[in-house]
Amino acid sequence: MRKPMSADQYLNKIKPVIRRTRFSQLKIDDIAKHMDISKVTLYKHFSSKDEIIEQVVEYGIQYLQQADTVVYDDSFSYIDRFQKTFLESLIGVIYLSDLFLQDLKDFYPRLFENISVAQQNRIKNLQSFFQSGVDKKIFNRMHVALSLVQDDATLRRIMEPTFSIQWYDLTLKQAVMEFYKMKQYQVISPEYLDTVDDSVIEEEIIRILQTIS
Repeated sequence: MRKPMSADQYLNKIKPVIRRTRFSQLKIDDIAKHMDISKVTLYKHFSSKDEIIEQVVEYGIQYLQQADTVVYDDSFSYIDRFQKTFLESLIGVIYLSDLFLQDLKDFYPRLFENISVAQQNRIKNLQSFFQSGVDKKIFNRMHVALSLVQDDATLRRIMEPTFSIQWYDLTLKQAVMEFYKMKQYQVISPEYLDTVDDSVIEEEIIRILQTIS
């Protein structure tokens, strides 16, 4: 007998949908279809459509807060933390897409404000982390805020559902990997580049991209 799925598992099924479809335009029937369950089963886990979106946003906030802890974890080197923050930024732009955030702003302003605060806090923590790396001469001198803007803008453009990366003769994986390598050379001081191990990063990028394929 198949084990019943949890509410979190059903939410995971709707997350890839709302990165490319306005949640406000989805009916309960649509949501149940994407979750591959009946409306009766859906209402056993969620009291309303609003509760679903609230839980998705709460998951996003918790993710951003968890991502914050990585930059302060001294058990990882600055290089390891740089790689982890890149992967977290990639996940963030996938599941907090421009379309999703705009939909929140238009129809769920309270939820939009909540997730905006979490995003702003993560940016502040990333700025402190990268500036610390610059001060220790592990990272190159750079305008940290603009570097973070570059990350967000470029990853959002690459991951935009309407954007055809094929125009540039690149696969999605190639585009993300090449941008990662660009950031690596921009951020990490030359004397530390030889210490970078990219053996895991490509596997992680493939795994992340498979969640939206």
